[in-house]
Amino acid sequence: MKGKGFTLVELLVALLTLGILFLAASEVTTRFLQTRAQLDTKAGLQGKLRRIVEVFTQDLRSAAFGGIGSIPYPSGAQGISFVLIEGGAGYPVRPHDSGNNESFKRAAEAKIVALVANRDQLGIQDGDQVLLVNGAGQATVLSVTQVNPVGQNLWHVVHSGCGNTIDYTPNTLLFRARTLGFRFDPQAGTLFARYGTGGEVPVAFNLTNFQIDYVYEGSGTLKINPPVYAWKNPQGSPPVQTGGLVLRRLVLSLEAEGQGRGRPQRISYSSAVELPRTGSYDIQELLPCQ
Repeated sequence: MKGKGFTLVELLVALLTLGILFLAASEVTTRFLQTRAQLDTKAGLQGKLRRIVEVFTQDLRSAAFGGIGSIPYPSGAQGISFVLIEGGAGYPVRPHDSGNNESFKRAAEAKIVALVANRDQLGIQDGDQVLLVNGAGQATVLSVTQVNPVGQNLWHVVHSGCGNTIDYTPNTLLFRARTLGFRFDPQAGTLFARYGTGGEVPVAFNLTNFQIDYVYEGSGTLKINPPVYAWKNPQGSPPVQTGGLVLRRLVLSLEAEGQGRGRPQRISYSSAVELPRTGSYDIQELLPCQ
């Protein structure tokens, strides 16, 4: 007995069923690939933001005595500047005349004690930046123009065009240092950094937001960005203390956007970082030199 073949109707039904199954499988595959692409995009964006935050917080944790400054950029909601120590222990500073007077503040040089034989061992060269800190928590950053030996382990560190700016107090120290600043350009979506006296360099691209919040604490009270400073239009640096509260930490928030198979994907990332405090030389006021 011969086998019976498919009729035309049965063949068409089979082909239709196969087509439906193929379309269903294709839809599932497409959705899977879209979901995978979106997840990959989000993971890539999150990794990018995490790396930016890690670099930022690592530098900030090294900020000299927790001081927030205004060089090279004003510190506020979308920019910040601080100082990194580059020479270990500071050099003791000798007073001018009686010490705490306008003579020291106006002088364009500081006399330091250093038990070294030459300038190479001193570690301070023309063009370097130095941080001058007194025992009252005042500090300023100075640009060195000349270093001269005076004798008896004394050296003149000259910074022409700018005075010492702060008062002399016992235990005033001078450190070899370098300023570091970050600023965000919202139009370009780019985060820039500037190290020392060098030029501005981009360090992150395609950001949709970069926000710094300043957290103050004291006596069981916590305030974020208290209304004592122009956070969105800064002209200098925020106060370390205000109304019995002390600036303790910063909260960094970033956003970035990317495309996952033609669909925009946005991710945000936030992290808090404690400001370093030593207890002995915590900077209360980081002044621009004048």
